[in-house]
Amino acid sequence: MTRTAQAKAADTGTVNRAVAILREMAEAEGDVQIKTLAERLLLPPSTVHRLLELLALEGMIERDETARAYRVGREFYRLSSLVFNKHPIQSVAMPILKEALRENNETAYLGLYLPQGGKMMFAADCESSHPLGYRVKKNEPLSLLTGASGRSILAYLPQDAVERVLAAEKDDPAVRRAAPSRKALHEALAQIRAQGFAVTFGQRIPGAVGIFAGVFDMHGKVVGSIGYTIPEQRYRKNLLPQLSAAVRRAAHALSRALGYKERMTA
Repeated sequence: MTRTAQAKAADTGTVNRAVAILREMAEAEGDVQIKTLAERLLLPPSTVHRLLELLALEGMIERDETARAYRVGREFYRLSSLVFNKHPIQSVAMPILKEALRENNETAYLGLYLPQGGKMMFAADCESSHPLGYRVKKNEPLSLLTGASGRSILAYLPQDAVERVLAAEKDDPAVRRAAPSRKALHEALAQIRAQGFAVTFGQRIPGAVGIFAGVFDMHGKVVGSIGYTIPEQRYRKNLLPQLSAAVRRAAHALSRALGYKERMTA
């Protein structure tokens, strides 16, 4: 390896390690000591100390001399705030939707929870190349009680919120068909939580199969859903494991991007 190549490799290694430190600091519950970071990153304490000093020079990390620990710096806070305020969830979700589309060539959707009205809406999509498909309107409030897109959100709401939604829409004919009883609804929601995704047939759109999983924020609260809407003519039961796995991966990727830390279950 030439000196130039060695220098580039060293630079890349430094960047990777610095990013790893920033990631650990961002996810930590409080101040972190060098020993803890070294153990988590499997790096020598001297290497961690050198990288922390470099990051501190840029304001990304701050040092607490009394506790001999480090915390996220003000410049890191500033940059994080800029990203959060300038890039809505739709822009963060779009590359994930594109990947879900590439995996199965089925239209992938992002749904967002509207807590004030107890509804959801479709906020972004990536359309498949199939001539036969379903197109849903974006930014239109829709029920959480019908369709996998809504139920994958409803399943993770507090019990009192579920009851309010049910009380508000109990006289809707579509709701009565999809949830003939409170018991049937709660059993369906429990199944969604157990398997990590929702699948429905023709509940929101006649002839359409919905497969969606919930999306969570850094506080563990459900904020939306991500998944596919597929014509029944093209759907086969043996495709469900593949489609549901892709949906769960996409939902997990978006949740992680939003700061959610719980790992995806198998």
